[in-house]
Amino acid sequence: MLATLIRTLPVLALVTIAGPAAFPIAPLTVSASEHAEWIRPAALRVGDTIAFVAPAGPADAEKVAKAKERFEKMGFKVKVPPTLTARKDRYLAGSDEDRAAEFNAAIKDKTVQAVFSVKGGYGLTRILDRIDYTAIRENPKIIVGFSDLTALHLAVAKKCRVITFHAPMPQYGLYRDDEGFGYSSEVFWRTVRADQYPKGENGYTVALPQNGPKPQRLVAGKAKGRLVGGNLTLVGATMGTPYEIEAEGNILVLEDTGEKAYRIDRVLSQLKLAGLLDKFAGFVLGTFDGSDEKELDTVIREYFGHRKVPVITNFPIGHTPFNATLPHGGLIEIDADALTVRVLENPVTLDAKR
Repeated sequence: MLATLIRTLPVLALVTIAGPAAFPIAPLTVSASEHAEWIRPAALRVGDTIAFVAPAGPADAEKVAKAKERFEKMGFKVKVPPTLTARKDRYLAGSDEDRAAEFNAAIKDKTVQAVFSVKGGYGLTRILDRIDYTAIRENPKIIVGFSDLTALHLAVAKKCRVITFHAPMPQYGLYRDDEGFGYSSEVFWRTVRADQYPKGENGYTVALPQNGPKPQRLVAGKAKGRLVGGNLTLVGATMGTPYEIEAEGNILVLEDTGEKAYRIDRVLSQLKLAGLLDKFAGFVLGTFDGSDEKELDTVIREYFGHRKVPVITNFPIGHTPFNATLPHGGLIEIDADALTVRVLENPVTLDAKR
């Protein structure tokens, strides 16, 4: 998959739209069965319960244990299904039935305030039709993950209109804080914890790491829209399905890992041929490791360099220690000149009521 070209920014100034038509503000296109207001899950508070699930690849017992211990020291309770690390079916964390049931059970559990996928890998597309979307809408909780979890983010956005979080996971990033992982953890907890939101303030600028990849401007400008996307491979894999990405007026974020430039080219050409690339209000690209740097740069410029909407590249997001948390479905504003991404409204509610 594609690696992280996207990066988290420091405190950014609120930006305005540059021109009435070039950078439109538009809501997500909603199908006839999906007319609904967006829902924000409740922010996490000390004492809340986090459920670990493995809806994709197999879990690592040692890393899961480290993450559990770390979260409990922070004051949270952690529920780990007894079969989470024992279950395995080839490259999957168990059968489709078991993985979907585990996720649905966590969503329906009234004692759980957040559902963290422990890792990505592969498997979400196999169970998208088994997810209880009604339960997600009726029990909005913080849902965390990236990479293969992109498929879940897209599905929840389309079927539920619940904001989720493209973010590090317990087994990839959150169980450690060395190297750039400390930055990723800091941005993550700042995003989902209630005590990190100053009273009376709404919205924030995504912080950038002091030592790490630096975002770059490919196309100048400012734009607002709902953030959608994630892993490019999964965005392509869900094309033509009921969970296909919604483009009109939104900001597309992309990253991937282990993909050659021609494979990145292939999926981008698919999005172009489907007419989707022309519908987005702006683009934030993370890292795409595994490709020849020159070939990748050529591909990115061919698909994005001529656009009349803002394009930021090399943002700290993706399969890298520097992986900023972004609210999938959240309303954001990007400024390619200032190289900032600003979340325009808090993606979590701070109401103490559950």
